[in-house]
Amino acid sequence: MIWKKITVAIPNDFDPEIISDVFMRVGANGTEMVDDEDQTVKTKINSYFDENNYNEAILTNLKTQIKKLPEFGFDIAGVEVSVSELDDSSWENEWKQYYHPVKISRYLTVVPNWVDYQPSHPDEHIIVMDPGKSFGTGTHPTTYSCMQALELILGDAKSLYDVGTGSGILSIQARQLGVKDIQAFDLDPEAVAAAKENIKLNPGCEDIEVFENSLLDGVDGKVDVIVANILADVIQQFIPDIDRHLNKNGFVVLSGIINEKEALITKQMEEIGFVVLEAFHLKGWSTLICRRKEEFEAEDGAILR
Repeated sequence: MIWKKITVAIPNDFDPEIISDVFMRVGANGTEMVDDEDQTVKTKINSYFDENNYNEAILTNLKTQIKKLPEFGFDIAGVEVSVSELDDSSWENEWKQYYHPVKISRYLTVVPNWVDYQPSHPDEHIIVMDPGKSFGTGTHPTTYSCMQALELILGDAKSLYDVGTGSGILSIQARQLGVKDIQAFDLDPEAVAAAKENIKLNPGCEDIEVFENSLLDGVDGKVDVIVANILADVIQQFIPDIDRHLNKNGFVVLSGIINEKEALITKQMEEIGFVVLEAFHLKGWSTLICRRKEEFEAEDGAILR
């Protein structure tokens, strides 16, 4: 089978979410974001179409939609669209070239499932992932920052909700760092299936539950930690639901937030009685560690568990 790969290259200061949204509106089933070594181009957004589902109208429509972006205040100078072809024999190597072991910290490394990786230290945790299944392999700034944030605050946490789990990587990390009761949620059935497959690749994680669900709708429990690596607009819808699902002295990690929307999310968290303890900034994205303000102040500013 022949695959069409459409690539949109964007400048450093352009929000990749905008292009991903355009791709979805022209019929793409998903996108991948790849950091480019070229200093003038930060990210390439790719989408793939098989020969049975591709026609020139898709490319034309994509270009038309991008040309309309200035009407909404976006500068498209430097945005470039290109098309290439792949056959089944090169498909696997095409996406595999972008994935390699990623050291999240001194104690944590994410390894693609085809790589024979040997830990550098006896206490190094290895998370095995199939990057071809779903978004969230440690390479994207939001995932990377989320994992660093979780390593800081998990401590003696016993329970966690992973909202918008994607590949399941954050749930797997939480289990490897000692969290016993973990439930993961995603609205996308393909993500749910991918998360379940990745969980199977990691011994000791088999009992992590993954549900097809919109945020925490219909969920009644409370946990010590809530992590949500989703889009900022969705986080805004989710924030009013956070407090009732969080145990006393619990932590919240929010990611998928472009830097420009960090202040908006921070303000909305303050309105429900939470304070941002720490903000990670990486390649245009923000990840926030939050706690209830009164609990934080009662501990005289302590961040870690």
